[in-house]
Amino acid sequence: MLFSNTALTLAQNTEVMQPTLFPFPFEAHIVFAILALVFFVFQFTREKKPYQLIMAIAVPFSLVLWLSESQTLFYAVGIIEAVLLFAALITSIIFRDKSSDKENAEKNTDNSAESDAEENSPEQSEEESAEAKEESSEGEE
Repeated sequence: MLFSNTALTLAQNTEVMQPTLFPFPFEAHIVFAILALVFFVFQFTREKKPYQLIMAIAVPFSLVLWLSESQTLFYAVGIIEAVLLFAALITSIIFRDKSSDKENAEKNTDNSAESDAEENSPEQSEEESAEAKEESSEGEE
């Protein structure tokens, strides 16, 4: 096979394929964005965590890319999306459920208290059984 013929054939081909920005069509992108919007708004109304509201804005915002093929718009949307995702990450860390952290800490202290009580209770029961044996032996005499 001659590589020069391949190069000439490619050079003569005047049809240029435009690379697509997304691996799926516009309709699928709209469906995905709507589902994400509904999901995050529902989660926000249920749990009231700010990162869910940020994600409800960030995912549909990616539809802006379909408005134009401008590289400036492409990079601007990319930067805005990165900022929104970073903001969602930070707010999810800041507004983490502190009550669940406290509950976990209380469970750990309760578990350690229970284990201490279990360790003491066999000793107490052995002492009680020893006292009961002494009393019964004294009562027999």
